[in-house]
Amino acid sequence: MNDEPELRRDPVTGRWALVAPERARRPIALSGHEPHGLTNGERTPCPFCAGQEHDTPNEVFAYRAPGTTPNGPGWQLRIVPNKFPAVRQPVPASRPDESGAGEMELFTSAPATGSAEVLIDCPEHVDNPTRLSDEQFGAVFRAYRERMAALAADPRLAHVAVFKNVGAEAGASLGHTHSQLIATPVVPALVRTEWDCAAAHHARTGRCVFCDIVERELADGRRVVARSAHFVAVTAFAPRFAYETWVLPVHHEARYEAITDAATQDLAVLLKRVLRALDVVQHTPAYNWFLHTSPLRAGAPPHYHWHLEILPRTARPAGLEWGFGCHITTAAPERAASELRAAEAEPERQG
Repeated sequence: MNDEPELRRDPVTGRWALVAPERARRPIALSGHEPHGLTNGERTPCPFCAGQEHDTPNEVFAYRAPGTTPNGPGWQLRIVPNKFPAVRQPVPASRPDESGAGEMELFTSAPATGSAEVLIDCPEHVDNPTRLSDEQFGAVFRAYRERMAALAADPRLAHVAVFKNVGAEAGASLGHTHSQLIATPVVPALVRTEWDCAAAHHARTGRCVFCDIVERELADGRRVVARSAHFVAVTAFAPRFAYETWVLPVHHEARYEAITDAATQDLAVLLKRVLRALDVVQHTPAYNWFLHTSPLRAGAPPHYHWHLEILPRTARPAGLEWGFGCHITTAAPERAASELRAAEAEPERQG
């Protein structure tokens, strides 16, 4: 594979990235430069484990065994308000003007209102999502759907950010596998940029840019990591971190909340395969995943396509990334996909 550095443009937002494999060979003299992998050296007892329900706020949603009492043992998955929220209730009756049409103060601020919740994946103390059973993993994606739909009923909210931090390097403060859902009265800038760029692509071509990505990637095959009945996992063409991977519905789906039970299970099984391969290839790295979907009550637009992005912490951002928003990766996405495919197929060969 060619080691010459290459500028790559993200096909959705237009963001530029540098793929520079030769930089992997540069001499490193400073200790501690390597990103930390997924480790678990936390205190016990863990507030997310079964029997510690008193350590969290009262649950707002749960999958429970019949006859068990809320906020006590007997749950398989539970969602609780974040004890240390980034946003707080109450949400104002009207949302801030995001259109730019109104006059804005030079220094604009507003109360950080909304809803902040924690989804605890399982009652057992598991620090790696790949150790969940397929049924437990599928329940996580069904619970995302249920809570997003419930939050959408509040007309004061504009967007629900759903994400998972795995490992301290990725921002997790507790090892017990969990996700966060943060609903806000504004649409985050990155989602709005995706939305606007996708709308511009649709106006220009009459097609969804994400559907075009799926079609091209399946035809090309070099960046495809895995495929299932409903989804395809591909390494990002213009990655922010080496081995960045996107999971997209094969057919146009604008809203995650419309996902079926069968598709949530399919997504769970595929994602677990991809994450296990990532653990093999990158020695169990810390990572984030986040779900990008249409803003609440935006209907089913023809130009936007929900997707899941996996960002492994394979390097530390430095001057070019922080100062100018241009990321450098040392592994070409084609090589990364090839390694992930090989690792993903290994259990099948062993079986």
